[in-house]
Amino acid sequence: MDPRPLSSVPLVVTRDASFAESARRWCAASSVLVDSRSLDALLAVDLPRRDEVVVVAPDPREAWRSALDLGARDVLSADEDAAIVGALVRALDGSGEACAITIVGACGGVGASTLAAAAAGLAARRDLAPVLVDGDPLGGGLDLVTGAEAVDGSRWNDLDGAVGHVGAAELVESLPVHRGIALVSFGRSGRPVHGSAPVIGAAMRGFDVVVADVPRHLDDLGRELVSRSVLTVVVVPRRLRGVVAARALVERLGSWSGSIALVTRSTPSGMPTAAVGRELGLPVLADVGSSRRLAADLEHGLGPLRARSVVGAARRVLDTVGLR
Repeated sequence: MDPRPLSSVPLVVTRDASFAESARRWCAASSVLVDSRSLDALLAVDLPRRDEVVVVAPDPREAWRSALDLGARDVLSADEDAAIVGALVRALDGSGEACAITIVGACGGVGASTLAAAAAGLAARRDLAPVLVDGDPLGGGLDLVTGAEAVDGSRWNDLDGAVGHVGAAELVESLPVHRGIALVSFGRSGRPVHGSAPVIGAAMRGFDVVVADVPRHLDDLGRELVSRSVLTVVVVPRRLRGVVAARALVERLGSWSGSIALVTRSTPSGMPTAAVGRELGLPVLADVGSSRRLAADLEHGLGPLRARSVVGAARRVLDTVGLR
């Protein structure tokens, strides 16, 4: 629990702010109190889902449907002072809501896990506190991509089944950390998780940046991660089959993600980067070229941060969400 008294926590009131400003404040605040009269406006701008949202309404029964659509954990009457203060105190467990980014490959082997690891590593170099979240139980474990397989700490199989409130500080202390990156990684069993939401909520409160590697089939864990992200990046190989696969993926992601962008991957005799962006109707942040040293670095547990092309793409991803 944050030791600060409630009176020392800054209060920010937002009215008629731009989308960018609203999204920044929405993600940065420890807790959000929403006047029920603003529900329709907030739903219209498709903000990412987050924890600790409480709606205050003259008649909570009339606001429940819209509040659930927004992801609120409770709807309270304006005269329920004790309950409102309790929600604010509970939200002080952690430093606020992290900036979450999800990386998804349009097809297998395109380098989404590598880009996710590079983005988390670059965030650490920028003096942020990142956590790299593994969303693929069949991917072999992101600890292998970062070289952290021998580092002690809790993996998904240790955390699965958590219910109720998971403390941010306790999660931070329990995770393996390697080269400045905390990891929520799968082990080698390939077993999916069934209790991810409390763990992800604690990660959002306990770190500055959450970078998630999510498989394209979008199971419950993947949808939870995508819905919390301010940006979803689709990694697309510059060939016809990759673009066709990406189009189907983008259509599915549209139901969960408010903001989608592309990173292309060069292929021999492939399509131009600009053509991929036009075909999918989305901005291209970067193009990742080939790297002779990358495969060897990953095999030897050195991570992806010596591959200039991957680091350049990770830099564009972080810059796009304002993590400079």
